[in-house]
Amino acid sequence: MRPVTLRILALLFSLAAAFPAFAAGGEAGATGYWKRPVNVGSVMSIESLYPEKCAKCHLSQYEEWKGALHSKSAGPGLLAQLDPKADPQTAGSCYYCHAPLVVQSEVIAGENAPNGSFDEKLKLSGVSCAVCHVRDGGVFGPASLNPGGFKIGVKADHVSLQKEFFEKAEFCAACHQLYEGFDLNGKLLVNTYAEWKESEYGKNGVTCQNCHMPGRRHLFRGIHDPEMVKSGVKIEVERTAQGAHIGAKLRITNSGVGHYFPTYATPLVVIKGFLIDAKGNVLRGTSKEASIGRKVNLDLSKEIFDTRIAPHKSYEFDYVVKRPVKGGMLVFEVMVFPDEFYNRFFKNAVKNHDPAMKKAELEEALKNTSGSGYLLFKKAIPLKDLRAPL
Repeated sequence: MRPVTLRILALLFSLAAAFPAFAAGGEAGATGYWKRPVNVGSVMSIESLYPEKCAKCHLSQYEEWKGALHSKSAGPGLLAQLDPKADPQTAGSCYYCHAPLVVQSEVIAGENAPNGSFDEKLKLSGVSCAVCHVRDGGVFGPASLNPGGFKIGVKADHVSLQKEFFEKAEFCAACHQLYEGFDLNGKLLVNTYAEWKESEYGKNGVTCQNCHMPGRRHLFRGIHDPEMVKSGVKIEVERTAQGAHIGAKLRITNSGVGHYFPTYATPLVVIKGFLIDAKGNVLRGTSKEASIGRKVNLDLSKEIFDTRIAPHKSYEFDYVVKRPVKGGMLVFEVMVFPDEFYNRFFKNAVKNHDPAMKKAELEEALKNTSGSGYLLFKKAIPLKDLRAPL
């Protein structure tokens, strides 16, 4: 098979460049605000747009953002695939969400010409303060801005213009929804806003910001954060005895995620059930496994399965023990791999020595995605206890 090229991964989250984020609706104010590439204007200097500059007055927001994935959106996984001079169209499609400021692009949008205002440091800052808060020389923020965000005794060198749409889900939809473009098996690959809008959360006005920016904190926590995931799902185990067999069922309920769990095709949640003996050794032939997610092949031409959990729905994993082991235990594990698709993609590119990729950045991205998995849940149950309700 021909090595997967850079264009494939760019398509996954970047078709918004060709298809406006609000093609099927959305608030007019947010729509105009997110016209891209984003022009920050000529009033402010490039240096004033650096996140470190904002940190002088907004230190807590800066520190939170620095630890969030928004600060890493122009990381090695993206940069390994791009050659803005040779293929400005692909680079522009990725920058549309990953680095949307005019000054973050090496070339002028729609032209194969050098961008004289390009700043490498700003590009590497990804979705930084200026991406959301600066437009045409003005600094914008949510209505009723809390002045407590400033350091005591430090006077701001700008006036913040208040916009109500900062705390509406439509603001996030600019990069987390595609109404048109690439779909697979009749379903969009990026459909988070629509999933939210159709849920009870959307109908009751519980916005993206309520969960991902509680108290206006710039944490942007999601599938990569174990505590965030634990707060959004409920995991239960119950006995399932039938005749001479004993067993158990693990149920995962999407109890607090405002969209599908998980929403994208990049993560994968893996459930395992297996028996161990009194010494803790896994008994051969007893392992059973299932996955929750939307798994697709690397060239995005086929959906392998889609077992994602809609809000307030559940996924059940049954495990039946046919030959109980004396003193043995049944173990359930739930692992989360936030970057499963990316990891497969980078592994394939490294293995095939894809010439379209930058080797150093590719290897760093592979390392990062290989280590992002974590254990969400584990429960060991003595087999004797399966004879009674858990």
